[in-house]
Amino acid sequence: MKKRSLYQTVVFYLLLLGGMFLVSFALLGLLSVIIWKFDGGEKILSGGIILIYILVNVIGGFLAGKRMGKQKFFWGLLVGALFWGILLLAGVLFAGTVLKGNTRLFAGLMICAVSGMLGGMLSPGGKGGK
Repeated sequence: MKKRSLYQTVVFYLLLLGGMFLVSFALLGLLSVIIWKFDGGEKILSGGIILIYILVNVIGGFLAGKRMGKQKFFWGLLVGALFWGILLLAGVLFAGTVLKGNTRLFAGLMICAVSGMLGGMLSPGGKGGK
């Protein structure tokens, strides 16, 4: 396995997370247009948001697992948890998300972390990595 510096790894994850957010913002914008045009309801909106987060985290976990080669499930889980953490931080700072008693936070963490872990497990590479 090719040795990478800590700097290279951090830059990779920052770029990966940034790309994940750009893709999710684009897909969420598309979802909002679809719901507006077709007069969709709250259930369609909630389901669409969850589907977008699953898709983005599977792709992010896949790319992280492919890059790291070993312990792919862990790196995918980490990407999903970091994605959720940044979403939570943005929600608290910009949208006034309430932390106390908010049971949806744990569900969001599980959705992001498990889908990231799934993406990592699906990524190519064996024991030696690439």
